[in-house]
Amino acid sequence: MMPLPTLHEPSGLRLADIKQIASMARSVVGISIDERKTDFLTGRLGRRLIANGLETYAEYCSLLQANPVERVHFAEALTTHTTNFFRENSQYEWLKDEGLPTFAAPGRVGGRDLVIWSAACSTGQEGYSALMVVQQGRDHGSWQLMPRLIGTDISRPVIKRAETAIYGKQEIESIPPEVRRRFLMSSKTAEGIYRIVPELRSRASWRRANLATGEGLDSIKADIVFLRNVLIYFDDEIRARVIENVMSRLRHGGILMMGHTETLRTRPDGLEVVRPSIYRKVAL
Repeated sequence: MMPLPTLHEPSGLRLADIKQIASMARSVVGISIDERKTDFLTGRLGRRLIANGLETYAEYCSLLQANPVERVHFAEALTTHTTNFFRENSQYEWLKDEGLPTFAAPGRVGGRDLVIWSAACSTGQEGYSALMVVQQGRDHGSWQLMPRLIGTDISRPVIKRAETAIYGKQEIESIPPEVRRRFLMSSKTAEGIYRIVPELRSRASWRRANLATGEGLDSIKADIVFLRNVLIYFDDEIRARVIENVMSRLRHGGILMMGHTETLRTRPDGLEVVRPSIYRKVAL
């Protein structure tokens, strides 16, 4: 019987490795890394070294330079995905009470879909929450808006999860009971497992995209954009690039939702404050 191969733990990070990895993180993902947080880097990247049969971070840096496929895995390893249904719920309440009625006004949207873009969609809860709000208004006769959701993220695994639209019991706890009954189906074979109803899944599409470089953003024209808890990972230069990539794909009169803890240090021309963390794109 052949012995099983031994997996060696990667050796420690050298200063030169840290600088190369930080540089690659900025160019590939757009994020800024604190070079002092070596535990973060080894925790996120150690498994990538093992997966590639490497023993040093210097070898991994060379692989990143040469292999575009590994750069995708690198980006996915470094990014954080924290979300839940109706997170920062006051924004969804504003959308229901004030935002969506303006889109429902005669001549505003016309016969086309109302396009919602979850720009850093993670596992999909943010976007599906928005679809639920719009569809509830349709159910109640408040408007006839037909929503369409575009979800983008740099991580392929979270996009795949968003496409399945399957969530556990703990993940759906923040959804009000009446909304759960309307938009979730419980599994017949597994207790505590739920799936978004086909009515909403059919209105959603998901794709990998890079907000910093613009890769994957082609053809997006949105009425409402969720760009929440994303800009904190970028330096000023990359942050401005991300805002430009989003602003150029937001229709005039469209709404930009940001995280409550985030602020635009320099507000772009053509963006007015509706209330803290909510902006509207206006004609110049």
